[in-house]
Amino acid sequence: MFSDSDSDRLRKFLHTKIAKRKKQIHPAHIPRFNHDLQLKTDCIKRALQKIEVNKIPNDRLEGLIRNMIKDLEKRKDKAMIRPETDDLWTKIETLQWVLYVIFAIRNGRMVVFKLLPSETEPTGI
Repeated sequence: MFSDSDSDRLRKFLHTKIAKRKKQIHPAHIPRFNHDLQLKTDCIKRALQKIEVNKIPNDRLEGLIRNMIKDLEKRKDKAMIRPETDDLWTKIETLQWVLYVIFAIRNGRMVVFKLLPSETEPTGI
């Protein structure tokens, strides 16, 4: 069962992930990379919308996301062109990631690593 603090953690985590994804989108990147980032962002926003706008409690959210994944898998099986299949795979994987986050928060296993600025810079040989 989720507590209010778990719901807050989930919302904060999803908001942070959306902000991170938006920062990664850049005109210098190849269009497919940016498109995938946008799809991932949209899927996370959709899950967040279920929580914030539709006021769905987190314990019901898990079932809704599983149903969304099943629907996407059915559409993927019927897809006729590669780009459509790729998009559906991206959405499925992103929603599976959201399920993992829900599971981790619910079971108290959520660990967040933050790299120091010196660890994110490339090193020379």
